Amino acid sequence: MKTLDRYLIKQVAGPFLFGVVAFVLLFVSANILFRLVELVSQLGLSIWVAVELFALWLPKFIVLTFPLATLVAILIVFGRMSGDSELVAMYAGGVGFRRLVLPLLAFGLAVSIATAALNELVVPASERRAEDIVREATLRAGGEYEQGLLKREITDGTGKVIIADKLNVSTGEMVGPIILWFTQGKLITVVAAEKARWRGKDWQLINGTSVPWGTRYPISTAFPVADLQFPKPPEQLARESRSPDQMTYRELKSYIQDAMRRKQPVTSHELTLYHKFSIPFASLVFALIAPALGMRSHRGSGSIGMGLAILIGFAYYVIYNYLSVVAQQGGLSPVWAAWLPNLVTAVVGVGLVMRVRR
Repeated sequence: MKTLDRYLIKQVAGPFLFGVVAFVLLFVSANILFRLVELVSQLGLSIWVAVELFALWLPKFIVLTFPLATLVAILIVFGRMSGDSELVAMYAGGVGFRRLVLPLLAFGLAVSIATAALNELVVPASERRAEDIVREATLRAGGEYEQGLLKREITDGTGKVIIADKLNVSTGEMVGPIILWFTQGKLITVVAAEKARWRGKDWQLINGTSVPWGTRYPISTAFPVADLQFPKPPEQLARESRSPDQMTYRELKSYIQDAMRRKQPVTSHELTLYHKFSIPFASLVFALIAPALGMRSHRGSGSIGMGLAILIGFAYYVIYNYLSVVAQQGGLSPVWAAWLPNLVTAVVGVGLVMRVRR
């Protein structure tokens, strides 16, 4: 690494850490702390449990701060260098603007890779652990803890998939369970019931209907009660039932493939899947647009850089959320909704770099 590259990365590193801390505090005050106060007052959590929850929820928000922190750091550094005439001195020494952008792109790429790794390796595990703590605290406090359920029990194409609207751990009931029975990879029977109740060793379906699948003239059979032959208790099912944020990329992709085979809607899960990498790589595209914007600032531009970063980041996440809504309504492919903000930002960044002559 050349001296110039080391100098630029060293200059950016400090403001980057400042940006991470600043934006984490902003997100924490608006999200984590409010939720923690609510849980402490409702469930009587101890200070140590609250601290553990704080630490477990933090990685999810840190992932969102890294792109903004990258933008802040480069804006501040290039604003200062422009105000102190460092850029003029570099130009006079034969260093062009595009040469200055290269180490910053490398920095942005490194941050993107680190963010993607954090989002894949740390966030799902921490979210699952936090969910377990909240569930256990809710049950100890005598409250009800309800969540959706999807359980796949298939080996070599034979077995069942259990879907329920809600799993109430405290009452030991599933609401609206649907069981899909498979044999050699083919769906043979669909069973739907009003509810299912845990009886200590097995589940019992109540007020249900069984429909054979794949026959030309299927005849449904109603039943008041029936054994499900599924020995997993509610507490274990709750631990195994995960939201999209609690799944790794591979787990989420497998879930989507299974849901598509059952012809279930998967748009929200696809958005989560693509966002696992599109959001981290916003750091790279922000590193592309920030130098040209930062050099237009003047001396004392730290507050200006922060303000400009907030405006750009706000616009980015508004577009990000808007496109997600459009995708969920069927107006846009999830992959385009996830990556279009990055593509547009990258095009703008290339245009800004090309406009700078030196």
